[in-house]
Amino acid sequence: MSHRPHPAEAGSTDSLGDMTRARLPLLIAGVAVLALGLTACEKPNPGATVFSGTTSQFRQAACWAFDADSLDANSCAQDVVGAAASGAQTASIPVVPGQVIGISVDPVVADAGWSPRINGQNLVPSPITSTYFRFTFPEFQQVSEDGLIMEIVAGKDEKTRGIWIFKLVS
Repeated sequence: MSHRPHPAEAGSTDSLGDMTRARLPLLIAGVAVLALGLTACEKPNPGATVFSGTTSQFRQAACWAFDADSLDANSCAQDVVGAAASGAQTASIPVVPGQVIGISVDPVVADAGWSPRINGQNLVPSPITSTYFRFTFPEFQQVSEDGLIMEIVAGKDEKTRGIWIFKLVS
């Protein structure tokens, strides 16, 4: 048998209900702040990984058109320059002539189609639509001290959606 009087008998109100009603504005404010914080987050750019021997390097796209059919060249150039100014370095991959180089891209990149290039020369005649591609680094290819620039360019029909930049070094 309980010695505490029933709340109605003691003349008090439902204290649990009062506490819940008092905290409701705090809960609503907290949910609003959380929703605002989530909408302020930026989506990360899709990624690409280059493999050679025992080395691999992952990078997000230097620039990527999420909602547009193609990149704005000026905006992309500003992104690349901004990344360089912030100290971001180009990912370097050591290569040896005759060695296999693999490239893996996120599925959204494969859906857009993509092409690997070395020093501006396409390695494939048409865009790749799978997430993985490999090729053998040519025996006759000389690698200068500065390395060779390898670009991964996403998009089809002259509409570029994204760009990644890697450096192949000896």
